[in-house]
Amino acid sequence: MGRRKRRHYAINKLPEEVRATVDEMVKTDFTYREIADYIRNSGNEVSLSAIQRYSANLMQSAEELRVSQENFSAIMKEAGKYDNIDFTEPVIRLLCGQLLTKISKLSDTEIAPEELLKHTVALIRAVAYKQNSDYRNTPIFDAVSKEFDRVVFGAIYDEKPELYKELKDFINSKTKSD
Repeated sequence: MGRRKRRHYAINKLPEEVRATVDEMVKTDFTYREIADYIRNSGNEVSLSAIQRYSANLMQSAEELRVSQENFSAIMKEAGKYDNIDFTEPVIRLLCGQLLTKISKLSDTEIAPEELLKHTVALIRAVAYKQNSDYRNTPIFDAVSKEFDRVVFGAIYDEKPELYKELKDFINSKTKSD
């Protein structure tokens, strides 16, 4: 399969300040004719159909970005409900969802299938690396946690036994209610 060509829009060839203004005009619902007049007044020329194609792509990209941001916010909100959560997991899930969306729209995407497969393999490797890292670091974390508990709670037990008893009762009440 051949690599798909990247889309080049006539508007991309405009000076940066003109293109930025055109982007804002598209986002604020100016008509294509008004946008064309603005471009013409800036000393450039672009057809209405070129403006329409650029506008459609810009709005589609903006919508995809908005949906991604909403998904990410929802994932982070859900993940925030749990103490000590590793945020790489929600991010990996979000990337997996986006990748599956791209795969389902394979004929519509600008990415060649070979490139999409490379991204898929890279994501799988990242997930495997994270799982392996979690697996290797769990015993270290447990050992450090136990040592921390021994040192801190040992010092509290030795110096302030009443506080130690209160903390122990509090921790026990919280672990029983969960």
